[in-house]
Amino acid sequence: MWMKLLLLFGFWNIDKKFVFGLENLALNKPTRQTSEYGSGLISSNAVDGNLRNDDYSCSHTKNRTDTPNWLLVDLEAEYEITSIKVLNRREHNGDRLNNFTVSVWQYDPGPHIKYNMVDNENCICVHYPNTAERGTWTNLTCTKICMGRFVLFILNYQEILSICELEIFGNIYNGCSTQYLPEMNIKKVEGKRSSSPNCTLLPYEVVNVYECIHQCLQMNNCISFNYGPNLINTVNCQLVRCFSHPKQDFTVDSDWIWRYLSH
Repeated sequence: MWMKLLLLFGFWNIDKKFVFGLENLALNKPTRQTSEYGSGLISSNAVDGNLRNDDYSCSHTKNRTDTPNWLLVDLEAEYEITSIKVLNRREHNGDRLNNFTVSVWQYDPGPHIKYNMVDNENCICVHYPNTAERGTWTNLTCTKICMGRFVLFILNYQEILSICELEIFGNIYNGCSTQYLPEMNIKKVEGKRSSSPNCTLLPYEVVNVYECIHQCLQMNNCISFNYGPNLINTVNCQLVRCFSHPKQDFTVDSDWIWRYLSH
């Protein structure tokens, strides 16, 4: 009888995906970070379900350059994010994990990751100004429910970012949010186009930019799109459905305008 109740309420699951009735949305999802400190210290270490908290079981960036150090998780669907848990390193370097912000985005923030991002670009789940305790979990509840697909963990000062495990919790977004959603905005970057070598762009010939927008909105997982006023090989609209690296995956091209979706 007790075993049936435990399974019913999700207190235990062999794959560790469900804990106390909550699903860890971040488990084994695509990730990337500002940089890699060394071999094996990759961003996916932060969402692999390995709860060891030594040096080589965690994500680890290099020293900050011209942008703050960050780690980004693609949940691959839109969720209403309610809380997060972060497992810190156990040795003295664990003191580095402090003064961080967790934000939620509908689109891949790409090159827009910077200090002091304005609220209309993202939804701030939580800001943590303190130092996380070494070798243990820090449990954080969002100050407001944030709806989006991408969760960004960012340090607010110049320091290496290392996370041993990041767990994200929330509910699938079904079109009826518990918070007010403003109208959809289409922001643009003149003279650039997304050109990730690992991302197949979906080409279209459209009458105008509005038809390209419509194609993106109707396409599952469309994050952004390239549009050009002139046809190039019968194409003037390209849909983007994958990560856009902040520095490497954009090409300067006066014939195109890159646009991304924002609430």
